[in-house]
Amino acid sequence: MSLPIVLIIDDPAPLINVYWWHAAESQATENPTLVSGEAIVRDVPVDFLRHFVDVIDRHGIKGKFSVLPYPAGLGAITDGWPGCDQGDLNTWLDLVRQRVTPSMDISPEILTHAKTLDLDNLTLLSENEREWSRHQTAATMTPYIAYALKILNAADLEANGVTSPWDFGIDVEDEYRMAIRDAMREVNGRTKTWYFLHTQNKETTFRSRVVHNAGDSWQVSLCSQVGDQLWTTMDSRETGVDFINSVADAYLSEDGSSGRLAELYRAGTPIIWCTHWQSLFSNGRMTGLRALDEISRRIDALWGTTVTWMKCSELAAIIASNDTGEQIS
Repeated sequence: MSLPIVLIIDDPAPLINVYWWHAAESQATENPTLVSGEAIVRDVPVDFLRHFVDVIDRHGIKGKFSVLPYPAGLGAITDGWPGCDQGDLNTWLDLVRQRVTPSMDISPEILTHAKTLDLDNLTLLSENEREWSRHQTAATMTPYIAYALKILNAADLEANGVTSPWDFGIDVEDEYRMAIRDAMREVNGRTKTWYFLHTQNKETTFRSRVVHNAGDSWQVSLCSQVGDQLWTTMDSRETGVDFINSVADAYLSEDGSSGRLAELYRAGTPIIWCTHWQSLFSNGRMTGLRALDEISRRIDALWGTTVTWMKCSELAAIIASNDTGEQIS
């Protein structure tokens, strides 16, 4: 069998750059800036999604594409929010349904990837979702995850796994796993699921694993083992070919001799690789997306059919089928 490779795209949301909200909160300002001092772009045009799907189509890239169900606490993607262009919102969702889902699993990145939503009155709490998760149980997280899944279903974007915003649930992971299983079974009738929480960018030992296996039910924790070097494109105004190639080299050199992807390939380790929507957008310059295009071109040229692009659900099923039976939770 050829080596599986999966690309995880974190943080996509219709029309907005959720990183603007993260920076606004951490910097306590309505005018957040990058390390370079450049103002962070708040909105992401629909055309950027079109450029993205052109790249994944060109190279046959597969993996996972998050869709924030209630992005930045502004409103549900099924309803829109103040200032949202409903036509653009519908176009964005149509593009995801028609051009992203054939190649990518859809997952919620819980609800807002910002302040926690109070489900009783749909107002925002003072804590962000990461902080809130630290003192929750399966009983309180299950309805929260379920609401995210229901919004995606209403948008005709059914999820088969869950992505953690930041490190949501890491301090209560047993409870979090149970909540994912319960919500997925309750809303989507699924007993086989996966989640993305962990990263490990130094080792070459495969770190993804089965965390629950009981009869016809299983759950896999997928671990990204490739750091997001595309993130650096947000802070650089360089857009030339030399810069694009230097970013690509961190993943895979032109001759295949170096880069993090090359390390995993030589070790025979399935490649799970995470990047972020804002890393590809690069504050409007799209240099991260151009670097992804170049990296993928190199993968095609160097490795060809020795690697196989997969959705997260496809790789999770392979991991589950090879499970030794050890029960983790």
